[in-house]
Amino acid sequence: MDLPKEFSLAEIAAVAGARVGSGGDTKVKRISVSPVHASEGDLALFFDPKLLPSLAECKATAVLIPEGVETKLPHLVVKRPQLALARMLAAVQPKRFIAEPGVHPTAIVHSTAELGEGVAIGPLCVVGPKTKIGARTQIGSGCLIGGGVQIGEDCTFHQGALVADYIKIGNRVILQQGASIGADGFGYVTERPSNLELRMNGIKELSNDVNPHLKIPQIGIVVLEDDVEVGSNATIDRATIGATTIGTGSKIDNLVMIAHNSRIGRECLVIAGTAIAGSCVLGDRVVLAGQSGMKDHTRMGNDSIAQGQAGLMHDVEEGGVVLGTPALPTRDFMESFALTKKLPQMSRKMKDMQKRIEQLEKSLLERQLETPTKAK
Repeated sequence: MDLPKEFSLAEIAAVAGARVGSGGDTKVKRISVSPVHASEGDLALFFDPKLLPSLAECKATAVLIPEGVETKLPHLVVKRPQLALARMLAAVQPKRFIAEPGVHPTAIVHSTAELGEGVAIGPLCVVGPKTKIGARTQIGSGCLIGGGVQIGEDCTFHQGALVADYIKIGNRVILQQGASIGADGFGYVTERPSNLELRMNGIKELSNDVNPHLKIPQIGIVVLEDDVEVGSNATIDRATIGATTIGTGSKIDNLVMIAHNSRIGRECLVIAGTAIAGSCVLGDRVVLAGQSGMKDHTRMGNDSIAQGQAGLMHDVEEGGVVLGTPALPTRDFMESFALTKKLPQMSRKMKDMQKRIEQLEKSLLERQLETPTKAK
């Protein structure tokens, strides 16, 4: 990545919170996240411990390394390389083409809506009646915001974000492109017990009679607390009654589905492709890795982790780490998986043992039949 201009290592250290190991006056003009392909003029980032053996052959002008690593190249030393990278990128990131303060001529803002100081409403946006938007919040082009919505200060809504009626959004919330907040929860009922209900209760006599699904009104809301970020095309449904809540500092990745009445705690990470069914509860700092799924009314305790593609059918205890479908503690799952790989071999052995037992039984039976003959 090209830098806006040449920077000395000392200048970068001041921004990144790094310590200059040597060569503070050395200047670089690019950042290379691939030390193997770095060249003259680059600051190479050695974040992956697996790459450290190649440090001696690195052709970069300077390197950024973790504490405890030695090199003869000009270098910066950091405790947390990813944090240093975040600080560097924040300092040099280009300006995003989001809305400028004021209301674009093509936007439609209801006369009863209230806009705080410095609010920016971009092209082709719609802001509904009695909606309140806090100071310095930026609403990108094509965003649709319903009525009775409360939005805090310093929020950023990127292009095409959708916010339904009566949603409550805190300060510094980010909605990425196409995020959908407040669609109706998926709730239906039938006048008579449905075939699904009958089957779940063990009843086999089913009916072909018409029994339509009747919509249950979804009259609750969604609450996004401060510093929440919702990824592109993620969906958070409003509650049937009450609120679907995303706690302070939690980050929701792209293409995540969070159903009605679920409650997400503080500083959780919900990764792409995850689906959380209705009325689930996540404690604080929970991690749901990519393509995980949670059965309705399931709970995860504080600091628990569901690894990729885990299917949660039961609660997870505080600090638990689970894997697989149905999800098991990771150690148990790996042991089961290791045994599963041996099943073909075990099956062959069992078949062989069965044949040997049959032969042995046949042999014993023949001996028993021969014994009386010899006695005569």
